Amino acid sequence: MKLFKKQETPTGNLALLGIFAAVMGAFSIILALIPLSSLLLGLFLPLVSAVASYYTENKYLPAYVIGASALCLGLTFFNWGDTLFVVIPSIFAGSFYGFLRDKKVPSQFLIILTSVVQTLLNVAAFYILLGVTNVNIFEVLVNALQLPNDYIIPGFIVTYSIAETVLSFFIIEGVINKFSKDAFTFPKERFISPALGILFGGLSLGFAFIEIHFSYIFMVLGIYFALVGSSVLFENKPIWVYVLGGVLLLLSLFLFALLNKQFPEYSAINLASIFFISISLTSFVSIFVNKKGTINS
Repeated sequence: MKLFKKQETPTGNLALLGIFAAVMGAFSIILALIPLSSLLLGLFLPLVSAVASYYTENKYLPAYVIGASALCLGLTFFNWGDTLFVVIPSIFAGSFYGFLRDKKVPSQFLIILTSVVQTLLNVAAFYILLGVTNVNIFEVLVNALQLPNDYIIPGFIVTYSIAETVLSFFIIEGVINKFSKDAFTFPKERFISPALGILFGGLSLGFAFIEIHFSYIFMVLGIYFALVGSSVLFENKPIWVYVLGGVLLLLSLFLFALLNKQFPEYSAINLASIFFISISLTSFVSIFVNKKGTINS
């Protein structure tokens, strides 16, 4: 069997997945032995499973997910906290990435959906650890990162998950797949991303007064979709679109200064959403005008 090529036989698929499961097992031992190493090594863990799914057929992924998870838990029986909170979500997320990629899900949604799955698994692991061992992993992160409180931790986990998935995306598409023409794919209706940027940005501002943990999560999602949607602004657009963007950014500066004292102490950072809402608005208008011009022509 030649390693690192598309596997077409049951033996080849299972053998290669076994090798990647062993790699995940080795990483899980390192994480169990070296405190806080997960903050660095964790960035690369979903990549292992994503590469495994790239070279194998999707129908073998459930066996890999179950087998690799069981192996990692067995190898780290003496300290399985990081395995449950970091390694196993990475195994699931990386495999899910490969599944979505095979289904040709647009790249921006492939990244965010994989990140959401990993975040949900992190949350599930948090409650399992808290219930079984009475260890609050959020408090551990607060102390490790020297944060004043745990408000930002949910947003941090979402951001970290997105960073992991983006890293996997660029290595798989750029290094392995040499950025094929299908690497960056967009939904038919390109206004979806800036519309979501506006939605999540608005939710971030609203939830700053209701539930601060969710407000940070919505802020991260709003920033992500604003940046993804802004890709249209690098295309050839009428000059007035960029003038509009400049005016909206100036307006966002004014609103930031005006509302700064109105927001709760730990929610002031959510005002950054105003800047990204202005970017999403510019992108949305740009797409709408371009679409209208196409129809009229």
